[in-house]
Amino acid sequence: MQIGRKLIHLESVDSTNNYTANVVKSQGLSSGTVILADEQFAGRGQRGAEWVVEPGMNLTFSVYLEVVNLSVENQFDLSKVVVLSICHFLKKVGIDAQVKWPNDILVQGNKISGVLIENTISSSGPIKSIVGVGINVNQTRFGEFNATSIQSELGTFYPIRDALFSFIESFNLISDELLDRPSVLHDRYLDKLFQYKTKNTYEDASGVFEGEICGIEQSGKLIVQKDNQEVSYDLKEIKFL
Repeated sequence: MQIGRKLIHLESVDSTNNYTANVVKSQGLSSGTVILADEQFAGRGQRGAEWVVEPGMNLTFSVYLEVVNLSVENQFDLSKVVVLSICHFLKKVGIDAQVKWPNDILVQGNKISGVLIENTISSSGPIKSIVGVGINVNQTRFGEFNATSIQSELGTFYPIRDALFSFIESFNLISDELLDRPSVLHDRYLDKLFQYKTKNTYEDASGVFEGEICGIEQSGKLIVQKDNQEVSYDLKEIKFL
């Protein structure tokens, strides 16, 4: 599952995920194509949240993938590969990061990257995925948001293209090593999981509670120890406080 053999560079676009979806629908796209934008003016994140970045200061791109050896039941494995690839890339530049379930990347509690994966599943053929990635590279002001960037952490400017090609290298390495080894991939994800096996405060439909993240289901749901029992949560069903 190699990426980066083809690169499309856009100056400005509403969302690289939207652009990719439109191209796939209208004319098709080869698997592994990377679509890079200098500016996204309507970027999207998980739960429909807006992803706002300063033009030209950060890394915003999408990857189109047709994943032949990924089953519907294991589609969260792709998310694991992507976030571990981001952590691997950041480690190369000297930054230790964690994964906040399901796929935000944090540095000492501050967000440095986010991922949005949109899958199309058919009865025949591979899973078609659009992987949207945003990495804060050179932006240093984030207003009221708890965020950071490579430059904020290292104190130096980091070239955007260098960041992209370094991520591509990390992704190709991690996917080759782990995608066909689901148990090892799962353990690596847990090793990076934010608040794993520690007592913390959360909120669900019944209110605020003290709990402990104790695992991830095959489907990607978060497993939390609550009131001496394990409870599984999907997106929007639990909030980190």
